[in-house]
Amino acid sequence: MNILLINNGTIRLAELKSLLQNHKVEVIEFCTLDTINTEKFNLIILSGSTPYPILGNESLYKQEIDLIKNSKKPIIGICLGFELIGYVYGAELEIMQNKEKGIVDIQTTDTNDIFKNLPNFSVYESHRWVIKKLPSDLLELARSKDGIEVVKHKDRKLYGLQFHPEMFVEKTCGDEIFNNLLKNLAEN
Repeated sequence: MNILLINNGTIRLAELKSLLQNHKVEVIEFCTLDTINTEKFNLIILSGSTPYPILGNESLYKQEIDLIKNSKKPIIGICLGFELIGYVYGAELEIMQNKEKGIVDIQTTDTNDIFKNLPNFSVYESHRWVIKKLPSDLLELARSKDGIEVVKHKDRKLYGLQFHPEMFVEKTCGDEIFNNLLKNLAEN
């Protein structure tokens, strides 16, 4: 697939690119989205971030917010990308008392092919924000003790992963969920 990877300031760019090594990937910084024609890509990925939360910095993410609202292309949001998708559709973002960082277990809450043949349901988390309740446009597919972990739009090819599939691929199934999702999007 021809993938546009929008870098929201992730410190895990090399790991994410490694996860996408079998695809053609073009990386751009989030604030330069208006300089590229997104129509030439099969998929858009919104990376995680460390520097700026969405709330209080909405103007920084205006281009991505508009992209999520208007693009007909499949989109996968990771961590901050997940939060952006939730924000666009009206989910309430809640700040956690303590940052979640480490390997956690998730539980599937709806059947989906992205969870097929997994050896476990452990993923790597590193975030301060959670979504605990979804608006009607988004469907919950999995959750952890802290909140919702995987969402899908009810009508569009739009997915969000609160966890980092690019981290600790030997110890978690995040990369397998992500690769199953890429495979499903390529086939449909």
